Amino acid sequence: MTQRSVVSIIGVVALGACLALGPQAGLAAQPGSPATSGLTLAQALQEALTRNPQVTAAQQAVAAAQQGIVVAQAGFAPTVSADGTGTYGSATGGTFASGSSSAPGNLSGTGSVSLTANLPLYDGGRTRAAVETARAALSSAEAALRQTTQDTALSVATAFFSVLQAEQLTTVQEALLAQAQAQLALSQAQVRAGVAAQSDVIQVQAQVAQAQVNLLQARSQIATSKAGLQGAIGMDAATPVEVQPPPPPPLAVTVSADAVMTSAEANRPEVAKAQAAVASNQAALDLAHVSAGPQVDVGVGATYTPFSTSPVLNNSTSYGVTATVSLPLYDAGKGKAEIAGAEATLLSAQAQLTAARLSVRQDAYQSYLAAVQDSAAVTATQVARDAADEALRVAEGRYRTGVGTIVEVITARATAAQADVNAVTAQYTYQTALATLQHAVGMPIQGSTLGGSQ
Repeated sequence: MTQRSVVSIIGVVALGACLALGPQAGLAAQPGSPATSGLTLAQALQEALTRNPQVTAAQQAVAAAQQGIVVAQAGFAPTVSADGTGTYGSATGGTFASGSSSAPGNLSGTGSVSLTANLPLYDGGRTRAAVETARAALSSAEAALRQTTQDTALSVATAFFSVLQAEQLTTVQEALLAQAQAQLALSQAQVRAGVAAQSDVIQVQAQVAQAQVNLLQARSQIATSKAGLQGAIGMDAATPVEVQPPPPPPLAVTVSADAVMTSAEANRPEVAKAQAAVASNQAALDLAHVSAGPQVDVGVGATYTPFSTSPVLNNSTSYGVTATVSLPLYDAGKGKAEIAGAEATLLSAQAQLTAARLSVRQDAYQSYLAAVQDSAAVTATQVARDAADEALRVAEGRYRTGVGTIVEVITARATAAQADVNAVTAQYTYQTALATLQHAVGMPIQGSTLGGSQ
């Protein structure tokens, strides 16, 4: 077993306790390893939905739209009101028969209290159009909330996997530094034994220095990735955050391209918003037709006056049907223009709906292809890593026996290091691709049957 293999195994055993990267040789968690404390992906998503101000704003927009329906439907409902009037004063008397002067009248009061109820029967369709507009506004707000929620979830998942990737790459760089330091000790020992040149030591020292730089950069990337996750969740940047990996995903995308595109067209909030815009513009066109024609209003009403200073009105009841008709004779073409404008706006909304459907299908198909490709990359990079490890083992063996050179070892180690980085990157790129695919089909990232995210 090579020195590099020994260090890799030690580092991987420690890493396996906190990161489940999926079916990778040498990177799986060991049985009985303790679980690491920190946010799971499900918890991070829940925190984001609770904290993120954009989600809160979208939720309040839905609440406002719901009240808009109540306001619009009030046009169909009866209304009841209580009214009271009263006066108190004097009236100036007429001229006396003697014609000498006018005398002030006596102080007196008049008043009445009444209850009035009205029920609209017909308003030409204005209330119906207002209700349809309000319903379309609610549908649009609900779709916007879904889109905000899904976009936020994707941002959190992407940032979450970036943190895990940065942590794993840091562990890889720590192992590479340890290996370079071990190689330096070996080269120094061989120089002392007279079986290697001093130039070997110098070359390995350069490799150690570069490994130290790479490790510093990797550790810095952890902090950067965590800041991105904090921002996506809506946490303060000063709040410490640790993460746990989700269960490893299967190395296969088990849905078909057609199923992905069909699901996207049915579930994506962008399509729902476009449909709501069509419904809203259809209601606007209906209202334009109503406004351009005769205005007819019919209603029934009743009034009860339980008290009045007038004997005629006191304890009286009146009721009846009221109808008004207004026929526009000339409006300088305003009505026709409003209808034409509403028709054009409706056609535009319908075209945008078609475009939205095409767009989400294309997005879903591209996300599907990316997930399939990234799934294959996981297996390919694992094979490449195993081959690079074996090549390094051979190079180290040749160097120990004096057959190989330090250049062969350094080259083989660089290839193996890049293979390790590629394997880690491929694993998390695949998990991010699965989350992106879930977003593309309009499904929640948490709990999706596509796998890879909880």
